[in-house]
Amino acid sequence: MRRFIQSRSAFTLVELLVVIAIIGILVSLLLPAVQSAREAARRMQCSNNIKQLGLAFHTYHDTHRTFPINFAFRGGGGGPAIANTGKSWMQMILPQIDQGNMFSRIDFNAGLQGDTPNVVQNREISNTIVSSFLCPSDGENGNGRLGARSDVNVDPPGTWGVTNYKASCGSNWGWGKFSWNSVDGNDGLNDCNGVLCSNQQDTKSPTDMGDITDGTSNTFFLGEALPGWSAWNWWYNPNAVTATTAIPFNYVTRVPKDLGNWPDNYSFASMHTGGGNFGLGDGSVRFVSENVDAFIYRAMSTISGGETASIDTQ
Repeated sequence: MRRFIQSRSAFTLVELLVVIAIIGILVSLLLPAVQSAREAARRMQCSNNIKQLGLAFHTYHDTHRTFPINFAFRGGGGGPAIANTGKSWMQMILPQIDQGNMFSRIDFNAGLQGDTPNVVQNREISNTIVSSFLCPSDGENGNGRLGARSDVNVDPPGTWGVTNYKASCGSNWGWGKFSWNSVDGNDGLNDCNGVLCSNQQDTKSPTDMGDITDGTSNTFFLGEALPGWSAWNWWYNPNAVTATTAIPFNYVTRVPKDLGNWPDNYSFASMHTGGGNFGLGDGSVRFVSENVDAFIYRAMSTISGGETASIDTQ
């Protein structure tokens, strides 16, 4: 009588290890592509955020015949007076970005110091995360809230809503190692040559379309910033929502963090590889190389400097 022995096939240990090694190689090959695709999606979302903020600039202008106001009354009260009396352009455009309810709750006659109901409400609003103010590629923005912010004198200091986007205050700058083209008292904060100034004494009139004589397609209105690299970054404060191009783009990412060094970190910067997004006055968004020529970079931020530079020449 014949007996048939049925053998069972199975992976040997060596074969199993080979399969695992092959899978590991495939994963290592695919991972950079997946990460690249994710970053491309984040960069596109960031670009769309700037696009929407640029449109809000123009919608505001259509209603008020000027671009958003940005000012404070510093007076003799020092830094905290800025936050207490300030009205930032990011507050002003809340109705244009579907945040009208938040805007209506702000008491512009109350500040941030004290414990009255209106002050408490203002502080709650100033600590609110606004998703369209945040770049998804920035993993160090506290998901929209950070402490150690500028111009604050409240106890406890708490956290405040931050922004990855700032308006351009131009290129004249009277501070720090990158002081540039600062003449006749133009310090770059209160008397700037860009679309919006910090305007701490409320001496700078709001900008309108007629002031953009360099051409809207050749003028930066908005750009990316990194709140984790500068204390002068929270969207409620008019002294923390503008940036200068006198300081080189992405300079702050090349040196050790120094939150308090505002003369050298009041600038544009991005976590995107190789550059960052900027919104132009015509509503378009351009990706600008972090190695952009300094002259072109500074010229693009002035509204009436008469320069012939264009980002297309970079």
